[in-house]
Amino acid sequence: MTIHNIAIAGHGTCGKTTLLEELLFLAKATSRAGSVDNGTSTLDHEDEEKERKFTIDPTPCFLEHDGKHFNFLDTPGYPDFVHNVIDAYHAVEMAIVCVDAVSGVRVNTRRVVAEAKKAGLAVMFVVTRMDLDNADFDGTVEQIRETFGTQCIPLFLPDASGAAFSSVENTYSLSADSSDRAKSTRNELVEAIIESDEALMERYLEGEEPSDAEIDEAFTNAMLHGTLAPIVCCSAAKKIGLHKILDTIEHVAPAHDHGVARPLFNKENEQTVDNAVNGADAPLVARVFKVELDPFVGKLSFLRVLRGTLKANQAVINASHGSKERVTTVLRMQGKEQNTLDLAGPGDIVAIPKLESLHIGDTITDPECTDHLQPIKHPIPMVKLAVEPKNRNDETKMAEGLHKLVEGDSGFAMERVAATHELVISGRSTLHLDMILKRLNRRYNIEVDTRVPKTSYMESISGSAETQYRHKKQTGGRGQFGEVYIRLEKTEDAGASLEFINSIVGGVIPGGFIPAVEKGIRETMDSGILAGFPVVGCKVTLYDGSHHQVDSSEAAFKTAGREAFKKAFMEAKPCLLEPIVDLEVHIPTQYMGDITGDLNSRRGRISGMDTVGDHQVIRAQVPEAEVKTYSTELRSLTGGEASYSIEFSHYEMVPGNVQAEVVKQMKAEQEAGH
Repeated sequence: MTIHNIAIAGHGTCGKTTLLEELLFLAKATSRAGSVDNGTSTLDHEDEEKERKFTIDPTPCFLEHDGKHFNFLDTPGYPDFVHNVIDAYHAVEMAIVCVDAVSGVRVNTRRVVAEAKKAGLAVMFVVTRMDLDNADFDGTVEQIRETFGTQCIPLFLPDASGAAFSSVENTYSLSADSSDRAKSTRNELVEAIIESDEALMERYLEGEEPSDAEIDEAFTNAMLHGTLAPIVCCSAAKKIGLHKILDTIEHVAPAHDHGVARPLFNKENEQTVDNAVNGADAPLVARVFKVELDPFVGKLSFLRVLRGTLKANQAVINASHGSKERVTTVLRMQGKEQNTLDLAGPGDIVAIPKLESLHIGDTITDPECTDHLQPIKHPIPMVKLAVEPKNRNDETKMAEGLHKLVEGDSGFAMERVAATHELVISGRSTLHLDMILKRLNRRYNIEVDTRVPKTSYMESISGSAETQYRHKKQTGGRGQFGEVYIRLEKTEDAGASLEFINSIVGGVIPGGFIPAVEKGIRETMDSGILAGFPVVGCKVTLYDGSHHQVDSSEAAFKTAGREAFKKAFMEAKPCLLEPIVDLEVHIPTQYMGDITGDLNSRRGRISGMDTVGDHQVIRAQVPEAEVKTYSTELRSLTGGEASYSIEFSHYEMVPGNVQAEVVKQMKAEQEAGH
């Protein structure tokens, strides 16, 4: 049976899930069309999704139509969860992008189309909610073409927009009573299809008409090469246009073995196979695109089988990590409903329970196969919160719960920051992190306090110094004695750890005590001097000193090294270094002045600008301390019509006035006992 794998994508509230619910019901794959608003959706079945009334995780479902099998993945519509869309794209050959006939192309419409192109998927647009007041098909089509190119061509024509909308005309399959507009649109469509295929083009110019099957194949190839993106329309609420959409998908959607190249690589990361789609008899290769964790049911890993066969009770290898596993059960999922399968072949999208080593992006293979797929590249989590449990006894339980949530969410991360002694979680937005913390509470019964994380400053020097320190203490009995002379300089690498040079000659400090000097310096660097942040970028040369035959000890020289370093550090023009991030902001042109002014007020340095359609892309370098709450502030400045990305770039010296404020604040916190 031919299998088609398709992701449904688009901006939030454009009717993606409703459209898919109606298609499932139309094909008799479900007994009713679920409702997002009523909480009865087959697809939005997680508690958080029901409460918020929007999709968070990619959800598989399936239907059969005219002897073909269709796997769909319903994906999130808000930019906060675009990492889940990217994961879903690695399991399909086509993206159906929904565009609301009232609100048109929005910020996440652009993002999901860009990610589909990056993943090599065929793209089809569906103009949804055609029955609503103010719906405008022609205006929406014009906006799609202005934004994504003239290769976007209407395949359906509606009889009207708004309340009068009652039918659609398919320009690809004309009938005897087709309108002149439909015939004209079909000519444009067929010309675009033929122009995308050199062989067809030559025959067409010689007067030979291609067959319907040839046109279908060329149509699909044109979509895969990005030279054609059909536009259809519907009203899911009024069930208008749905049959024609299914028929269209059947004719032009790429089959599972016709589309995206997914090459394999060996352990040395050398490419071994151009495309992992090699048939049911080839060695197994499958990709994990989703992991679902339930404290009662356990771990459920969702896979796309690319080649070979996956069976119950089969031994497999997690090729991404080398661990051995055994598949006990193979499940086909309809939302949360599980259907047990004997086996899954190429193109199948299935789930397998309780394989603990699997993570999103992993490859599983037969034990004799050593190849793997490249990891999925995800956008960097940009919004951070420092967290601690409300109940101190829940510290370990909280960390374990967060680790579980990291496994099931490719856009979520956590780390213990040594410089600030905080546990920091990172996500795509404040909404994303709020959802994560709700899941932590719901699944593991843990409540947390949150705050904006401290900035991970570093301490360093901008000058040099030489100093001597003698540690001498007599308390009756054996005393303590150690004297050191050190030279402190900057290293070439400002972020390097200690470069320690022993230049002692003549045994003025016995060799057994020199490691103690270095240890005292390293411990001081770890705890900081100026404001309690780790010290970096220092070269220390130990060039002289003295010892006492009785009173010298490792402890005495460790103290001497520590105090000498502190003294030299404060004489060598100490400074704070702050993390600088690369910031890229995508905004509608009308917000250009507001955003550039705002970035300047954040000590940002604009490094470049580009125009993409009616949008501007601004690139800047900004201190991390200035953009900790940028997600919320950018949304406020642009009414939610902007997107951005942040990536760490480097450390650089903090301006004097800012340094004075940071040092003052840290000393106040230290005195307060924090």
